[in-house]
Amino acid sequence: MKMVMTVFRDTLTEDVLAVLQEQEIKAYTLFREVSGVGATGAATGSFASIGSNSMMLVALPDEQADQLIGKLKIFRDALASSHRTGKAPIHVFVLPCTQVV
Repeated sequence: MKMVMTVFRDTLTEDVLAVLQEQEIKAYTLFREVSGVGATGAATGSFASIGSNSMMLVALPDEQADQLIGKLKIFRDALASSHRTGKAPIHVFVLPCTQVV
């Protein structure tokens, strides 16, 4: 089992949820208005920054997690190709996941 953690600009929330829906993923945890600074800039929710981020956690069997990661990469690449910097404000991480209760 894998925990897929995705951090992205709040403005992309509906698009990311559409990727999950396309993969028939119905269970996830969404954190809104998450602050941070990273490779695509600051997202602190303050006047001086671009906005804030959202973070999503999805626990999935390995094969389904790998399929989701593939779809998120395609989404990220398409977004980056249309942005002037060539970067997209979406990052995906994978953590081992064991349900204990």
